[in-house]
Amino acid sequence: MTNDDTIATAGSAEQRIDSATDAIRGMSHDLAKEVAPPLTWLDRVSAAAREAPIQSLAIAFLIGILLARR
Repeated sequence: MTNDDTIATAGSAEQRIDSATDAIRGMSHDLAKEVAPPLTWLDRVSAAAREAPIQSLAIAFLIGILLARR
């Protein structure tokens, strides 16, 4: 076995490790999607409020005004 063979084998091993790592990550993402419960409307509203709290507060204020006028 020459030095070139050792380098080629090491590269091949690294490629196999990388492909195995990608496969495991893919399977874990798929499993997480299956296990996670589907988002409800309340989860979506909560996420939107976390992303844009001032805009969510303004929308809630306007909805409150519309409901109060009825």
